[in-house]
Amino acid sequence: MTPKVNFSLTQLEYVMAVHKYGHFAKAAEACFVTQPTLSMQIQKLEDDLGVVIFDRSKKPVLLTQMGKKLISQMQTVLFEARKIESLIQQEQKGAKQGSLVVGVIPTVAPYLLPRLLPVCEELFPDVELNIKELQTDQILDALNADEIDVGILATPTQMAKMFEYPLYYEPFSVLCDKNHEYAQMKKIKYQSLSMEDIWLLEEGHCLRNQVLDICSVRKSKGVGRRYKFESGSLETLKNLVDLYGGYTLLPYLAAEHIGQRSHLVQFERPIPAREIGLVYRREHYKNELIEVLGEAILKCIPEELRKIRPKDLDVLPIT
Repeated sequence: MTPKVNFSLTQLEYVMAVHKYGHFAKAAEACFVTQPTLSMQIQKLEDDLGVVIFDRSKKPVLLTQMGKKLISQMQTVLFEARKIESLIQQEQKGAKQGSLVVGVIPTVAPYLLPRLLPVCEELFPDVELNIKELQTDQILDALNADEIDVGILATPTQMAKMFEYPLYYEPFSVLCDKNHEYAQMKKIKYQSLSMEDIWLLEEGHCLRNQVLDICSVRKSKGVGRRYKFESGSLETLKNLVDLYGGYTLLPYLAAEHIGQRSHLVQFERPIPAREIGLVYRREHYKNELIEVLGEAILKCIPEELRKIRPKDLDVLPIT
């Protein structure tokens, strides 16, 4: 007879923590236990399974070959176990009660959250949101590791095992100073854009790549500016345009408030745009709460944004 495999969910959580941090002490701190307690439980799990999960000789601690085979299944077991907790909570509290851990990209967070949170407080007061501002890659990694429940980001990501729910389309416009050559145009074409005096987001932002797509990544042969600066914030880029000149590209919500010396120029059709949506694991145990979040987002954005359809847009891919 094949021996039974015995383990606890707590042991699996300890394994996932060591896998995340690559360090037993940091994992123990994250799990709010002492290092000896965590180490002893993982050792007991290894003994009961008859395998070695971690190579402790490596710094940081790494998975063994067997550990690599087991880690995904352990994560699945934890994910499925949390469904039981969620089902019980929903039965006790109702579908529109509970908590969500949400990741939001930096080019959406400052413009959407001030609109979203009052709507959530009014319509869904029993939904608790724990919101983290993360770049796209960080959100996708956190979703895979079950560290967040849902991401609000530019889609489609086309990630395996993920479900994507598009919410709205956000057109781009050109922000330049009032004396810029673009400011004299009623509408602007892609082909008119130069890389010479554009302000860009730093590497890691998907919006940076979308802007480069719009500009066809052409390098101008003209004289460049003395200062080159890449920011992690659209607000910084807006201030640079207003105070120093040049131009940048802004999504719709980020363009609502601009400086007195700045000017917005719309694109000719098809208008470049990005798709903003929710991304979460398929068959998520908090599906109903995620749907509530999507409903709140659609309620909080401007009506004209809700009405925009992709037929007049050039929706840019995520690269």
